[in-house]
Amino acid sequence: MNFDIFSFFKTNKRFFIWTAFFGLLYLVRGLFTLVFLTFILCFIFNNLIEWLNRKTRLPRRLWTIVIYMIFVALIATALSFIAPKLVGESTAFLGQIPETQSKVHAYLDRIADNQPELARLSERLKESLSLESLLGTNRKTLVTVAVKSLDRGSQYVSYFLLGTLFSFLILFDFPNLRSRTLALRETKLRGVYEETADSVARFALVVGSAFQAQIMIACVNTFLTALGLWILNIHPIVLLSTIVFTAGLIPVLGVFISSIPILLVAFNIGGLKLVAWALFIIIIVHTIEAYILNPNIFSAVLKINPVLVLMILYIGHSLFGLWGVILGVPISVYIYRYAILGLAMKPDSP
Repeated sequence: MNFDIFSFFKTNKRFFIWTAFFGLLYLVRGLFTLVFLTFILCFIFNNLIEWLNRKTRLPRRLWTIVIYMIFVALIATALSFIAPKLVGESTAFLGQIPETQSKVHAYLDRIADNQPELARLSERLKESLSLESLLGTNRKTLVTVAVKSLDRGSQYVSYFLLGTLFSFLILFDFPNLRSRTLALRETKLRGVYEETADSVARFALVVGSAFQAQIMIACVNTFLTALGLWILNIHPIVLLSTIVFTAGLIPVLGVFISSIPILLVAFNIGGLKLVAWALFIIIIVHTIEAYILNPNIFSAVLKINPVLVLMILYIGHSLFGLWGVILGVPISVYIYRYAILGLAMKPDSP
């Protein structure tokens, strides 16, 4: 029996299509951050543009220009006023870390002296609150880490600006791009389109909806936390609020990540009394998140148990690092809901 390569390819077409698809993703892995930012901006702004277009009947392109002009103005304002303040506060914060650490250690030593039965617990807390444990470095290399972080931050800013430009170009001509994509069904790539289009659309909807929900929650948390820090006169507000927003993009686990710097700064400024007030503010903010924001935004989108979220985050971080933390939950939901259960995708929901 002669081997027919065309019959072999036809029989295993699905395998070759998905192998080529993931191979392409692997080749562009170096640009994944830019691609992901572009996708998220397209997803969020496209929803807003379509809503405004339906409500006002004004041209889609007009709303695209208006929205991006407002967005660029907000970004320019942030870079002009917030970025310099953030750099200054970050420098001061890094300089205060050894002082804060020394105060915490001295307090734990006093507890160990007054209550010897807590000495072992005190030592363990001192080890867990060391620079090596919290930042993965020591005092000598802390400045080097800070410089590298600033360099990486500038790289992310450039990615963000490029993502903004690319998303604008995509959304400005989105109806035409969509029609051209649908036209692939009438070309020789019909098999590839029929095999991948539905799955990619489902995956994009799950990831986009999840990240959009998490951004909304992070924005509300950041505003409420910044207000609480201002009331308690805990500085640096801009830096701590930035940490809250960034950590807020990580579901459930972000609460603990963002709380540690706030409590350490509060202890350095006002001791245990201010720590208690700061903890009270954090509890209020995250109670609002847990009982109001999550049920109505994030859980409504993904419908997933918080304990399961923590498990997914731990596994995702162990296997894929930062991207495993960011994308672990929506990817897991997609695999379970559509790949395993085979649920149908509704037009208005993931």
